[in-house]
Amino acid sequence: MSEDGPKEQIIVDIEPGSEWRFELEADENIALRVLSPDPVFLNSEELPPATWYPIHRYTKGALYAPCQSRVEVTSLPASQYSSSSTIHPQLLNVHLALERQRILAKRHLFGSGSTGYERIDRGPRVMVMGPPSSGKTTVVKNLVNLALSTGMRWNIGVGGLDPSSPSNLIPGTISLSTPSHPLPTHHLAHPFGSPPTSTASSTLAADIPTVGWWLGGLEPTNKNAEVWKVLVGSMGEDWRKKCEKDKMALASGLIVDTSSAFTNPLLGTKKDDPKARYTLVSQAVEAFEIDTILVIGHEKLHIDLSRLPALQSKGVNVIRIPKSGGVVDLDDAQRELVHSFQIRSYFYGEPSLPQELTSLMGKMIGLNGTLNPYSFQIGWETLVVLRVGEENSAPTSALPLGSARILSPTRLTRVDPSGPAHVVRLLNTVLAIVDVKPEDRIKSDKAPKIEEVKAEVTEGEEVKAEEAEEEEEDMEEVPFVEEIGTREVLGFIVITGIDSQKKKYTVLSPSPGKLPSTVALAGLIEWVDSA
Repeated sequence: MSEDGPKEQIIVDIEPGSEWRFELEADENIALRVLSPDPVFLNSEELPPATWYPIHRYTKGALYAPCQSRVEVTSLPASQYSSSSTIHPQLLNVHLALERQRILAKRHLFGSGSTGYERIDRGPRVMVMGPPSSGKTTVVKNLVNLALSTGMRWNIGVGGLDPSSPSNLIPGTISLSTPSHPLPTHHLAHPFGSPPTSTASSTLAADIPTVGWWLGGLEPTNKNAEVWKVLVGSMGEDWRKKCEKDKMALASGLIVDTSSAFTNPLLGTKKDDPKARYTLVSQAVEAFEIDTILVIGHEKLHIDLSRLPALQSKGVNVIRIPKSGGVVDLDDAQRELVHSFQIRSYFYGEPSLPQELTSLMGKMIGLNGTLNPYSFQIGWETLVVLRVGEENSAPTSALPLGSARILSPTRLTRVDPSGPAHVVRLLNTVLAIVDVKPEDRIKSDKAPKIEEVKAEVTEGEEVKAEEAEEEEEDMEEVPFVEEIGTREVLGFIVITGIDSQKKKYTVLSPSPGKLPSTVALAGLIEWVDSA
């Protein structure tokens, strides 16, 4: 007879001002709880004392303890170590400078004893930049959690300008959210919290008001630069309107996470201005009225931005902060794994707790955000699938000699699912649903057929060819204004099947019921549920 005795208690002692870093593998799920009276922080979120805090597989993080602390762990990860090298003091210094600006802006906006103080009419606008795997998202999350932990009830805006590591939604999107409480770190999806779902959630990571825009790619490139600029401009305009209505949001400020592509000085540079540098950076600074740029560990980038005339004229402060020694370099396979996990979490909700964690004795932080997605069929003519941008048109080299392209860079192209090439491109493609109003529809101005032209055609094959071309033009004709391609999205679906005989799509939706709109935008993001 086998006897299962009590498991040995695993204790991790953290020295004052040190970090305990961990990297969970595919088969590792842990939970930890603080046993000491002094606080312990995970991405500047204070862990509740004597409460199990679950962390799912593949997650990488670090516990920071300002004082001597003891933490109990269910199991030691294969990769874990302690380090006295931490950038938390530098992040705290940045936070204190930003907090001073918020307090002064609040005194000025709400008229609470601003006499004798420096007049500041708005909160800080910060943008974090750095190369790949430099910890940009972690720095942003720390600064947000530090601000939301002060008890000042700030309404901080969080901008996600990194489509490859989306803050709240799925890969291929940029977003703007306003969290009201410190953001936890339980799993890979939604580092800045998830948007409200169709079911009640018992986790603090959900129900974050979020607005998203669809780029359809993992990063800004020279091909989609014009579309990117329009999206960022719309995002900045939305934030400006919110600040006009909400004084607390204006005083709280904005913290923006950026794509690593921003470190490329030639990104977005036009041929008519070849000497321009960091065009997309300057455009984002102007759209959000950024006053501070934090550069993580990249000395050359810090110097280049400090000397950039577009930033000098606006008085933007460029500050360099060190890169954390605990940052993990991710390869392409790991990034694809994260992307798949984020998309699956959007449709199926947050992952449930593993069995080894649900059986723990003691108080546990609630995590129950599972969803039941809905699969159904919809006709080709009912669901209008569009693509946005100049990259979907013929290249400039294919134009006649001496001619120039006059097409709009944000023009819409309708996808014809009857073509074999389009079927391959649409299968497993993520679509963004956009809202279309009656005034967004345009009437077809196609000229009527002329009988004389038809009479001149003598061969029947040519007549059939013309009719086929006309049918193709009807299918590819877009009856909407191009502004809908850069509008806020309502949600996302995935095409999981295409029936060419019945001319129907099989789509996966996060909730049952009618789609809020039958107009969708396709991009380069694909997903196959392999879980």
